[in-house]
Order: sequence, then structure tokens, then C-alpha cells
Amino acid sequence: MKVLKLRETIHIHPLFFLLAISAFLTGAIYEFIVIFSIVFIHELGHFLVAKHYNWRITKMEIWLFGGAVVSEEHNTRPFKEQVHVILAGPFQHVWIFVLLFIIQFTAGPHSLISTAFFYNGIILLFNLLPIWPLDGGKLLFYISNQLLTLRQSQMVTLMFSLGIMFIAGGWLFLESRWTLATILLTAFLFIENGLEWKRRSYTQMRYLLYCAYQERPPMKTKYIKVEQDTLVRDVLKNIRCNCHHKYVLKQPPRFYIVDEQECLRAFFERKQAQLRIRDIQKVAL
Repeated sequence: MKVLKLRETIHIHPLFFLLAISAFLTGAIYEFIVIFSIVFIHELGHFLVAKHYNWRITKMEIWLFGGAVVSEEHNTRPFKEQVHVILAGPFQHVWIFVLLFIIQFTAGPHSLISTAFFYNGIILLFNLLPIWPLDGGKLLFYISNQLLTLRQSQMVTLMFSLGIMFIAGGWLFLESRWTLATILLTAFLFIENGLEWKRRSYTQMRYLLYCAYQERPPMKTKYIKVEQDTLVRDVLKNIRCNCHHKYVLKQPPRFYIVDEQECLRAFFERKQAQLRIRDIQKVAL
């Protein structure tokens, strides 16, 4: 049953088929098989650890020189889980290196082993680049979530990602290293970054809905000072992942604390996005 579920979850991106056709026409079929095997093992690492933490997985996608385990929970889970799932992919390359060393030591040098060594290293380094949606880009997003708001984390991650892509593209151009594979891969990454930019508001809204209606594990409480006239919608724009927010208002002669759940109820249930945070207490009464 588990094997059947895994098979139904796997999705091969069309770009990977283009690479397969290109490999067949150029006689690089063995290199293609090596790349496919390494990429599949890499993504299987992500998949198994995500399943270990009971993440809801939509699909495991295989594309050019990498892939993705698609889950709606990638920014709603505890930081430790997120990091474990991300690092599970690169970790697979470590034991692949060890296995290749053992095979080479036992059977002697072979061109196919050298090819596997090369692509295993290339795929590992490539996936660790801080480019969205590679492992390095997601790791950057998760780390920035610990320091910045969700909105700011999205901006920083995508801006940094685009900057690295332009630098890498310039280097490839100057070194005359553009190939069909690198052109397809670059196009794919630019498209993914563009799509992520377009759906950034949807991502934020989805996280707010999660905070409002899903049972969350215990989180650290973050106290934030806000002005009394701050609108509910503006407060929620600056929400952070993996934190429970309490907003502190100074209402003489004492302080008044508003819980994030009160803001979320005002936003989603009462449809009062323009409500001032100082008036939440009156509405609740």
C-alpha cells in the first residue's frame, strides 16, 4: 500500500522529459540514468522525512537536476521539522559518495563511477544554492522566518534568489557554458520565482487561515508594542511564522494586551479588517 501511494505521488516535470530526449539523441543515455537516479534518491529523502513528521504531501515532483516535495505545510510546521525535511535531501548525497567510494575501491575505476561522482557533487552543490525553490532557497526562507515577518521573509528570499540567478547567468555567459540543459533550467527557475512572487499574497493569507483555524503546537510567545490606531489588517501583515503574537497597547492608566486570535477572528469571522486594534476589546464585549 505504501509503495502504491508513493507511485501515485510521483510527478515527472515535462522539462525532465526534454532532458531525456536530448540525452537519447546525443548518446548520453547512461549519464541521464545516473542523473535521474541521484535526483530520485535526493527527493525520496525529503519525502520520507516529511512523511515521518506526518506532513500532508501533494506530490513528489522530479525536474531538471532536482525536484520538489510539494506540501501545503512547508511554512506552517516547527522550524526543526522544516530544517530536517530540507537537509534530508542533501544528506542522501553523503551516503551516495560513500557507496561510490566502496564500489570504486572494490571493482576498480570505471568511467560510469566517475560520472556518478561528478553529477552527485554537482546536484548537491546546485541544490544548496540560495535560489528559490531549491533546498538552499527554502533553507534561507526558513531561517529568515526566525528573524523577520513572513512578508519580509518572502521578499528577502525572492530578491536574494533573483540576484544569485543573475550572477550565475552572467558567469555562465562569460565562460560560454550555456547548454540546452542550463537554458531550460534557468528558464524553469525564473518562472518558479515569478510564480512565487505572484502568489505571495495567497501564501500569506493561507498562513493566516492556518493560524486562525488549525490547532497549532505550543510556540514561543512574542510580545509586540503597537499603536492604538493600528488597523487589524496591518497587524496581521506583520505576523511571524512559528510565533504566538500578543500585541501590547498602552491605554492609561494601564497596559492592554490583545491576542493574535482576537485579531484573526475580527479579520475572518467579523470581516472587520479596518478595525482599530484598540476597539477589539469593545467588539469582543
